Amino acid sequence: MPRQARLDVPDVLYHVFARAIPQKNLFYCDDDYNDFFCRLKNLFLENHIRCYAWSLIPDRFYLLIRPEQALLKKTMRRLLTGYTSAFKKRHKSDGKIFHGRYHSIICQDKPYFEPLVCDIHLQPLKNEIFQTLESLIEYPWTGHQSMMGINCQQLDENGVQETLNYFSQNLSEARNLYVQALRTSLNDQKNINFEGGGWMRSTESSRKDVWHTTDDEMSLYDSRILGTPEFVKKILEKADSLNNQKPETYISIHELIDKVSKYYQISAENLFQKNQQKSVSLARSVICHIEINHLGRSGSVVGKMMKIKSYSALRCAQRGHAIYEADAELKKLIGI
Repeated sequence: MPRQARLDVPDVLYHVFARAIPQKNLFYCDDDYNDFFCRLKNLFLENHIRCYAWSLIPDRFYLLIRPEQALLKKTMRRLLTGYTSAFKKRHKSDGKIFHGRYHSIICQDKPYFEPLVCDIHLQPLKNEIFQTLESLIEYPWTGHQSMMGINCQQLDENGVQETLNYFSQNLSEARNLYVQALRTSLNDQKNINFEGGGWMRSTESSRKDVWHTTDDEMSLYDSRILGTPEFVKKILEKADSLNNQKPETYISIHELIDKVSKYYQISAENLFQKNQQKSVSLARSVICHIEINHLGRSGSVVGKMMKIKSYSALRCAQRGHAIYEADAELKKLIGI
């Protein structure tokens, strides 16, 4: 069964997580944690993404976020490719560090907001880094310290305030209710799985319930969405509407190649050949940046268009971002 395309919908709650490849870690030292944390903070601020809960543990990370715009794919691409590159340099390693793709599950606010905040902040306990809820306050790589008012670096101060306000408008009461919710979640025997959507998770059913459920009922759910059939329908309709919209500043690939080639005074054919010339490299990077980061095409699609590997297209887009933003004349020419 082919995997479904990611949903990139603004102003909805996302549970985002990823794991390291088996028997490896994503974070080995404070430099790793700090690097990832700073990238998260800067990207969330730049792309107007609210963060309500987060947790970094050695072999994985979890985020509970709400993007104001449909920029999640772009943000995560920059986060993971940038961190991977820095990680490899820091540890003098090669190859992949993430196990497959990151996961991004759209979640209905009610009833999932509170249990997700708790589940994410409890990850150090669930993975036996700490043994008691009281000791969790010592762990610096979750949003728990910020929720408890500890003087620490905050990933998203406004996100912390909104999360506390969810529990109560009174700060002291909000923290007490938050800790109470953590304790309840820790002792909950149901052990709800938030790492996906679909019929089974959304209805808290088990495999034996499949025999009492029709295909029509199951089709009302989606593996990328955790919520009721009505919520699923609303999200899918919104996603379809966004997918059918062309960007306000759309430019065709042929026009883009023509303009960029002329700007750098190269032949368009050189873009599709192995060529180390600086002007060709600059042009290729700018084209990949615009196609991926502005027009929303995937690395694999752009890679095929430019006759390079998908990961090369993503790296080119990363370089092209800085090149394009620093060149006012080029930006005026392209008009994006």
